[in-house]
Amino acid sequence: MKDKIFRLSIQKLKSKKTFSYLAKKFENDGVIVLENVLSQRQCKKLIDLLEKSYKKYNNFYYSDKKNSKLSSEYSSKLVSNLHNKDYEFCKLIDNKSVLPIIKKFLQEGSYQEKGEIICQDFGARTLVGKCDAQQIHNDTRIVGSKFPIMINTIWALDPFTKNNGSTRVLPGSHKFLSFAKNGRKYKKEILIETSPGSVIIFNSAVWHGSSKVTKENMRRWAILIRYGRWFLKPSFDFLRNTPTKIFNKMNKNQKDLLGFRFVPPVDEFTANSTRQKKHSKPERYNLPT
Repeated sequence: MKDKIFRLSIQKLKSKKTFSYLAKKFENDGVIVLENVLSQRQCKKLIDLLEKSYKKYNNFYYSDKKNSKLSSEYSSKLVSNLHNKDYEFCKLIDNKSVLPIIKKFLQEGSYQEKGEIICQDFGARTLVGKCDAQQIHNDTRIVGSKFPIMINTIWALDPFTKNNGSTRVLPGSHKFLSFAKNGRKYKKEILIETSPGSVIIFNSAVWHGSSKVTKENMRRWAILIRYGRWFLKPSFDFLRNTPTKIFNKMNKNQKDLLGFRFVPPVDEFTANSTRQKKHSKPERYNLPT
């Protein structure tokens, strides 16, 4: 189906009228695209860091051969926990153009519309070789939520084209009261083609998945950042996997987003809330060598 996704250059975000229209489109379709968030130079730098990290650490990855095809792990290069690979990645999670949009949508329905949010997952992926389309799916694992509980962002570092596995979505599916049927293709699916530096933002309940890769040697690196409400569990334990030298470089926003103020207390003698005023310091952690 023809791409009718709402797109907006960050240069136009300053207009309140434009922002209101963006919010309305997100509420209806569940997906928008922000263009020109990163420069070509920034994209290249991040790709170089990802290739370096993958080469350095992929032999240490935990492997589960029985894992579902949903993740397409065995036909991709994957780098997880970007925050502990290089501080450059940390600068993305509180990007001044993207984060205000995420906050607006994830604070809807919270007390006084001021609910805290966290980064739930922070990784990157590029598909490798020819592969089939990913099973279209909903990341929230529930249906029927009136307000977004999680929001995905996909940062395109390479061109997203119809041949290299670009993300496809079914606009409006975040309102469905059911899950996608396994193996089924839906007529109103849209394949999102976009240029490097763009960020695809969507309600995690929107049905989505990568498309078929039809040509060999077509790199398509994307950074994947998923945000959620503060009380939801992240994919990894950031408090236990963040090197001290990187933690010390982080600003308050970055520490908040990685959940360092939302640590369940050991018992009732040490604290009485899962929300703290001060950031917990991460345990001593070193990447494998």
